[in-house]
Amino acid sequence: MQRFVAGTDVFSRQSDGTTIAAQYAREGIPLKPANMDRINGWAEVRQKMGDPEAGIAPRLFIHERCGRLIETLPMLQHDPSRPEDVLKVDADEDGAGGDDCADCLRYLIATKAKTILQRKLRGL
Repeated sequence: MQRFVAGTDVFSRQSDGTTIAAQYAREGIPLKPANMDRINGWAEVRQKMGDPEAGIAPRLFIHERCGRLIETLPMLQHDPSRPEDVLKVDADEDGAGGDDCADCLRYLIATKAKTILQRKLRGL
């Protein structure tokens, strides 16, 4: 993997002065702050999904191994108070449900890499 992005909470100082991002960095995983702009982020996700009816091919590939993301995306709804945004859904106490996978996709798409690499995927 070339790039790791995370929400702003990962960079917040804990009571002992450390951050979760620093813990990841010590393990060799440098995290970069994600672009948290929800409106433009979701607009970019929609754009990359294309519009086959209008002849616009998708530019986003989601691998079948991303089962939770594939399950989550069709469940997203527009926020009634902000139609250009997606309604935020938190996971329950057991960690089930929620829109965290979709937010990860939005972070990744909205946080641009300096270069774009294209590689052919190989089978298992």
